[in-house]
Formats: sequence, C-alpha cells, structure tokens
Amino acid sequence: MKNATLIALISVGTIILIDLIQLIVSFFDFYSMNLFRLFNILNLIAFIGILQFFVTLYNKQKG
Repeated sequence: MKNATLIALISVGTIILIDLIQLIVSFFDFYSMNLFRLFNILNLIAFIGILQFFVTLYNKQKG
C-alpha cells in the first residue's frame, strides 16, 4: 500500500506541475500542437498512476 500511495502522490504532483507548465507556456508563441500532445500523454500516465492507487485500495478493502 505504501508503494501505491507514493505513486499516487507523485502522479498528483506531476499533474499539478504539467498544468502549471502548460499555463506558463500558453502565454508564449512557441506553444504547439506537438507540445500539447506531449502534455496530454504525460497527464494520461499520471492519471494511470492514480488509478493504480485506487485499484490497490479497492483490493485491500475487498479482501
């Protein structure tokens, strides 16, 4: 459970960091579609880390 919690915390921190970077970069002209896709892929990976936490939590409560 500790590993799942750590992964979830890192994932939440990553999501916050990605959103802050997107906000800052959006004020400049070099924000492109490729950069947008990269941020979306990183966001998806971070949400998968959070999902893993909830699956582990569910399995622990079930058994």
